[in-house]
Order: sequence, then C-alpha cells, then structure tokens
Amino acid sequence: MRKTTGFSDVDASTRADALVDYLAILAERLAGARRSGYEMLRLTSGASVLDVGCGGGEVCVELAARVGPNGRIAGVDPSEVMIAAAKRAAGASALPIDLRVASIYALPFPDDAFDAVRAERVFQHLEDPEAGLREMLRVTRTGGRVMAIDPDHGQHGLALDDPAHRRVHDASTRALLRMIANPHSGTRLRGMFLRAGLAEVEQVIHDVEITHPDFVQAVFLRDRLDMAVAAGDITRADADGFVAALEARHRDGTFFANAFGYNVAGTKR
Repeated sequence: MRKTTGFSDVDASTRADALVDYLAILAERLAGARRSGYEMLRLTSGASVLDVGCGGGEVCVELAARVGPNGRIAGVDPSEVMIAAAKRAAGASALPIDLRVASIYALPFPDDAFDAVRAERVFQHLEDPEAGLREMLRVTRTGGRVMAIDPDHGQHGLALDDPAHRRVHDASTRALLRMIANPHSGTRLRGMFLRAGLAEVEQVIHDVEITHPDFVQAVFLRDRLDMAVAAGDITRADADGFVAALEARHRDGTFFANAFGYNVAGTKR
C-alpha cells in the first residue's frame, strides 16, 4: 500500500488529531497568502461563500467576519474529525457557520447556491481534480468566483552545500511526490480552470519561506526519508546524516528553505 500524508482519508489515519494540529499550524504560517486570496473572490457584504475542505474551520471564521451578519458561510470536509474541530472554532467565534461532512465530489447543496467557492490545499489530494472542480462550479452561481490554492510539491527549495546531502534531498522529494495523489497541483490549476471554461482567470504566486521546525513537520521530512530508505534510494545513515546537517544549519543560522503556493481564481460563465 502506498504511504500517504494521511489527508486523503483523515478519519482512517492513526494520527487524525495530529493532522488537525498540522492544519492549524499551516493556517497560521500561510495566513498572509490565504488572506490575499480573499480579495480574488471579490466578496461583498452579504455574500454566500463555501469553503471546500474546510479543515479546522479557521477560514470559515475569517470569511464570516468579512461577509457580515447578512452573509452566509458554509464549510465541508470529508473528515468527521475535521468538522468536529471546525464546529469548535465556529462555536468559539459565535458566528453562524453551516458545517457538514461531505466530499468535494458530492457537495450537499443545490445548483447556483453560492457567490463564491474556494478550496485550499485540497486539489493536491484528489485523484480526479477535474471532477472536483466541476462540482464546485455546479454550486456556484453564474458570475460567481471559484478559487483554489495549492503548492507544487516538486518546487521545494533547500540550501545545501554537500552534493551527498543534495542527493538525499532529491530522493526525499521523489518520495514526497509518491505520497501525494496530485503533487504538482499548484502549477496545474490555471490550465484546469481555463479548460473548465472559467472567465477572468487570475493567478498569484506566493514564495513562502519555511523555518527549520516547519520544514521537518510541514513537508513530512521524516516520512519522506523513511520512504526513500525503504525504496533503497538512500541508506539510513544517509538519512540520519541529512537530518543532522539540517539541524546544524539551523543552529548556525544558515538554514533556508522555501516553497511556492499558487492562488488561482476565475469567474463562472
């Protein structure tokens, strides 16, 4: 069975609670890029907005504040664990948010139900992203906006001097690409939106610097290295030496890593 990040089926994962915490960390780290994406949705007071793959609900709470008391915010996630976390966040905010367990492939809303529909870091986990986009479009009114945000997992940058460490990093990146259903999603989004017939398609690319602690956690470093060792691409000694080298860079202040996020939005004709 293919080793995965766990996000394709959170409830079946042995670390569902850790994945909830992981999303909360990412929501904090990526807040700037996420909030700039709200402008691409062209939201007005009273708008109705759906967040697909809402995770722990941070976005739903922010969107509810933006559209005001006359607006409508809904969030769906295929994970009961995630929706439970989102309901806790919504309850703490005292904002009215409709939260449901549902798949992107079968959204529980009628046609043309929303002024804007968004999905953040969702398409990378889809085996059939085009079908997911079609369903998002179905529930968006004509003239409404649809947005997706994703990285391309082949584009992580990492400062390294030793060619042997570069070889380990390359092996771990290949492992990561095998762990994710649609790993190059970010760079595919714009073309997919255009093929789906969306108008006024915009793309904004964010360069995000990654700290050493986040590099270890947010890009599944140890899982990647374990997978590369299991595949015979590197040895355990190679993996341990690589981890030690990154820790040394962190201590002496020379650690640097980055990734690119792609915000793509378009208008339903």
